Amino acid sequence: MTPPLLEVDAVTVRHRARSAPTVTGVSLSIEAGKTLGIVGESGCGKSTLARALLGLLPIQAGTLRWQGRDITRLRPRQRLQGGIGMQIVFQDPNGSLDPRPSAHDLIVEPLVVAGRPTAGVAQALAERVGLPADALPRRAHQFSGGQRQRIAIARALAGAPQLLILDEPTSALDLSVQAQILNLLLDLQREQHLAYLFISHDRAVVRHMADDVAVMQRGRIVECGPAAQVLHAPRHAYTAELLASSLSGPAPAPVEA
Repeated sequence: MTPPLLEVDAVTVRHRARSAPTVTGVSLSIEAGKTLGIVGESGCGKSTLARALLGLLPIQAGTLRWQGRDITRLRPRQRLQGGIGMQIVFQDPNGSLDPRPSAHDLIVEPLVVAGRPTAGVAQALAERVGLPADALPRRAHQFSGGQRQRIAIARALAGAPQLLILDEPTSALDLSVQAQILNLLLDLQREQHLAYLFISHDRAVVRHMADDVAVMQRGRIVECGPAAQVLHAPRHAYTAELLASSLSGPAPAPVEA
């Protein structure tokens, strides 16, 4: 039996400045070509989990497996050089993109770090994500917010990942631009059989993007299942409360198990 693309088994993460874990005993899995949405109120640990999965924060307990391979202790550079195809697109491209390099250099930087060829890659990716023809020599501050997020997506795609972690990738954008970016992500997923871990506060966006949904409360997963079931017939009281208060759109009452 083929293992999941990414398997998270009882992972616990603790920030150095905090005595209590930020993420506790989280288990989930993501299949190739599928989207797992993660929802939860601000501060519940969603972004902390994302950074731990990428090796940007240490995992205190539990196991992280990539296609069956234990990568729990691998650092980001080791993962990149070892062909672990996992990248992230952050919420705010203003903060995540270095303002000094050109768009070309931002896009190919992951390849430079991994020691891979860069010829022609930036141009091809810029065209694929819908950047203007004159984009590559320009710097990040010379683009609109939506264009900066396209640069961030192109950069994430440069290393030919199999999984993108999308941490609120459209919440800082205007509604019309949000729709364009979401449609781009869906097109890329179909074309490249990408898997997504999609973090969002927006119920409508999660419903549009996700195959499955995990609900996070105080660092723990309290409910996980197919998107239609979790978003329309939640089994946990917190899920129903969250859908009613934090996410857009009306939410049904929880279904008793």
